[in-house]
Amino acid sequence: MFLNVVIVSVIGGFLCLDRTCLQIMLSRPVVIAPLTGFLLGDVLTGLSIGAFLELLWIDKQQIGISVPPNDSLLAVMIVSSLLLANSQYEQTRHEMMAFAFLLFIPLGYITQKMDTALIQSNERLSEKALQAAKAADPRGITRQHIRAIVKTFAVYSLFLFFSIIAGIMIIEAVFPLLPVFVLKAMGLMYLIIPAVLIAVCLRTVKIRRTVPIFCALFLVTMVIIELIHAF
Repeated sequence: MFLNVVIVSVIGGFLCLDRTCLQIMLSRPVVIAPLTGFLLGDVLTGLSIGAFLELLWIDKQQIGISVPPNDSLLAVMIVSSLLLANSQYEQTRHEMMAFAFLLFIPLGYITQKMDTALIQSNERLSEKALQAAKAADPRGITRQHIRAIVKTFAVYSLFLFFSIIAGIMIIEAVFPLLPVFVLKAMGLMYLIIPAVLIAVCLRTVKIRRTVPIFCALFLVTMVIIELIHAF
């Protein structure tokens, strides 16, 4: 398990760099979560958690000075914790997903503070890059860019490593102790969460006739997910 945590942390940290470097949408929860699930042998769990997180903060974009919660890190963390935890709970899979989703959502705001600190730290590197530009030193500019990327990658990977280990420990320690009525509530929450998140998502939809199309596509997607799981 330790080796899997290290591998997921390194790959997850690299993919999360897409938020600031490549920006080709690899870091979106609906993409990075299934990729994490694929890496650990369960794409369906990754797709479900990714869809939840994608809808949760879809109205909070990283534009200008706005720093939203880092849903990319959270997607990797939740999916990895679920799949690397003791796998004997297949019969309560939906309940466990709802439990982990609700339990670890507050970490999103910790990642928001972490990203803000990284941005402030990288401003010093930006100033050094400007000084190198004034001195006509292209290698100096490149060095500052590389330093910023390496520092962000290291912080993301370390965060994932420790948070995944903590997540595994919490799930394995707490979930088996949940009473039956809480498990039933978690099963119900698994069905309610998408409805609530759709409401959040629809607040951002302004184009006429888009709402029914979106609802229809979401319904079809959920049906396909359940059919895949059934077979």
